[in-house]
Amino acid sequence: MSYGDLPPGAPHKPNKGLEGGACNRERYQAEPALFYNHGSYAWYCIDCARDIGQDPVNYRDWEARWRPRCGHAQFETREEIDAREAWIKTVDGQIEAITGPVFGWPKRGPSKQPSLALQRMLGKAPRRG
Repeated sequence: MSYGDLPPGAPHKPNKGLEGGACNRERYQAEPALFYNHGSYAWYCIDCARDIGQDPVNYRDWEARWRPRCGHAQFETREEIDAREAWIKTVDGQIEAITGPVFGWPKRGPSKQPSLALQRMLGKAPRRG
């Protein structure tokens, strides 16, 4: 099946636009949809991802307006998304480890017993005599 083979108004598959499901492009339902479009928040097959993402107008717009803000391509696979998010978490953790002691930021994780002043503010501390 090629793009445009379905008639206008053809019923959509229930998995249309979902990861691994049918391509989100109108009048087309090829599977599997493995490329996430950050512009439409839906999944597309490889052919449509290439056609849409490499269209001169779409490509120029994404590169000029969105890539500088987002820092990634318009279409990504699950592996690319996971790798980018893992890298961001690693960098954030490194920044926090370096700057936290300088600025006195508390460490993340399970908190210790709240201070007596905080307990009093929350009404959970015993009142003073």
